[in-house]
Amino acid sequence: MLAVCCCLLVLVVALGAGAAYLFRTGSQGGAVTVTIPTGSSLHAVADVLAQAGVVPHALAFEIRARLSGTGSQFKAGTYALRVNEPYSALSAALIAGAKPRTIKVTIPEGYTVAQTATLLRGKITGFSAKQYRTLAENYPGHVGVKGYKRGTTLQGLLFPATYDVLPTVTPSQFIGLQLAAFHANIAKVDMTRAAKANLTPYDVVIIASLIEGEAGAAHDRAKIAAVVWNRLKQGMRLQIDATVLYALGKHKNIVTFQDLKVVSPYNTYLHSGLPPTPIDNPGLATLAAAASPAAVDYLYYVGRSDGTGPLYFSSSYSQFLKDEAKVQK
Repeated sequence: MLAVCCCLLVLVVALGAGAAYLFRTGSQGGAVTVTIPTGSSLHAVADVLAQAGVVPHALAFEIRARLSGTGSQFKAGTYALRVNEPYSALSAALIAGAKPRTIKVTIPEGYTVAQTATLLRGKITGFSAKQYRTLAENYPGHVGVKGYKRGTTLQGLLFPATYDVLPTVTPSQFIGLQLAAFHANIAKVDMTRAAKANLTPYDVVIIASLIEGEAGAAHDRAKIAAVVWNRLKQGMRLQIDATVLYALGKHKNIVTFQDLKVVSPYNTYLHSGLPPTPIDNPGLATLAAAASPAAVDYLYYVGRSDGTGPLYFSSSYSQFLKDEAKVQK
C-alpha cells in the first residue's frame, strides 16, 4: 500500500511539473545553441534541452511531448533556441528540423571572374576556385542573352550580389545562382533605347562593364555611358583605360603610353568598337545606365589617375586638353 502511494505521489508530482511547464509565465532568456544527436530518444532529447536551460524540467517536457503525441516526430540536428523556450515554438522547431547552416557571400559590383573565384575560395571551405574559373570562362550551357556567343566567358553575366549558400555549394551551383540573379535583374532594365541604337542586351552588358571599370561615382555612370554611345555612333575608338588594364591583367594607378600598345582585342586604343566580352560583372544601376545614357553630346572625360577626384566631361578635344591639364595640376 505504501509503495502504491509513493508511485501515485511521484505521478502527481510529475504531472504537476508538466502542468507547471505548460502554464508557466517565466520570460524567455538568451540564445542557446543545442545539438540533438542522431538516434536520440525522447528522454535523451529532454535531458539535452534541460541541461541547456531551454526547458525548466526534462521530465515535464517529456510528459508534455508524450501526451501531445509529438515526441516521436522530433528530429536530430543543431538548433538555435532560447532559454525557457515556449513549448509550442520549441515543439514546432524540433518537428520541422534544424535548418542547415548557410554562408553569406557578397560579390562586389565590378568584380571579375578571377576576383570572384578567389573571394569564394576564401569564404567557402573546400571551394575550388580553379573549377569556378574553368566553368565560367568556357561555359558550355545555354545562357539566353541576345548577342552572347555560346561557349565564351560568362564574365558580365555572373551577377554581383549577396548569396546565402550551403557550405557544400559547388562552382556549378554558384554559377547557376549568379546566372539566375542576372536574368532577374536584367529583366528590370529598359532596353528600348539600346534596341533603337542596334545594341543587343549583351552589348549593353559590355558597356556596363566598361562603366563599372571607369566610374568612381554613381552620378558619372550615365555620362560615361553617353561618351561610349556617342563614340560608337561616330566611329571613334573608345580609348578606355579599363580595357587596357584588363588586357594587361593587372591594376595600375597610371596607364603609360607603353601600356596603350598592349596587343589584345580588349585594347580599345588599338581596336574600334566594343571589346569582345565584358571586362567585369556590373551591377543593376550600371546596367540601367548603360542602356539609357544621359542626353548629352560628351565625347571625352578625364580624371585623376588614382580615381580620387571628379571626372571632367567635354564635347571637344580642345576642352579635353584643358581638363587634362587641370587634372595634372
